[in-house]
Amino acid sequence: MGSSDERRLRAVVEQITAQAGFDLEDLTVQAAGRRRIVRVVIDGDDGVSLDDAADVSRAISEALDADQDDPMGSAPFVLEVTSPGIGRPLTLPRHFRRARTRLLTIATTDGRALTGHLLESTDSGVVLLTGKSGIDRVDVLYDTIAKAKVEVEFKAPSVAVRELLGLTDTDVTDVTDDLDGNSDIDQLGGDQLDEPDDRDELVDETAGAPGTDQEAHR
Repeated sequence: MGSSDERRLRAVVEQITAQAGFDLEDLTVQAAGRRRIVRVVIDGDDGVSLDDAADVSRAISEALDADQDDPMGSAPFVLEVTSPGIGRPLTLPRHFRRARTRLLTIATTDGRALTGHLLESTDSGVVLLTGKSGIDRVDVLYDTIAKAKVEVEFKAPSVAVRELLGLTDTDVTDVTDDLDGNSDIDQLGGDQLDEPDDRDELVDETAGAPGTDQEAHR
């Protein structure tokens, strides 16, 4: 896939995701045997539901089908639309905003390693709840953050931390239930597969991904 095709593909996908009210976080094209896998990662302030992923996947497929200068060409491809999983790098202010109340690890440019719950994010930085008690406030400016990511929580935060974060018992259950570290929602777009053998092969390639197994034939 040439650079000009990649640019046209990204332009189509960015337009569709923006119209649906989401941000395009990542777009990759990977060869997989006779087909290519197009992975589209989207996110929004209210998250991404399975229906959201299906709608965006369908819209992208329809746009590519209608494009006379289709950047995907005639080769078959599989389209995956997903939400970011736990462990993804946090690099933009919106990433931190959407991770509020979650457990983060942050490495700063001066060598500090911080772990704590995200209490607040602003235009200039974040406030973490850290320390042995988990309630010590630490301000971290964005321009001092070298790396940051969301961590999986294997136990509920203390009552004091939950009160500061404004978490309910239901919120805590939702967070600690996600122990596999993967919150991705996958939806494959395109025409239905016709051959059972192809379907089995496609399921193997995307094992564990909820949604409809589909392929776009060109």
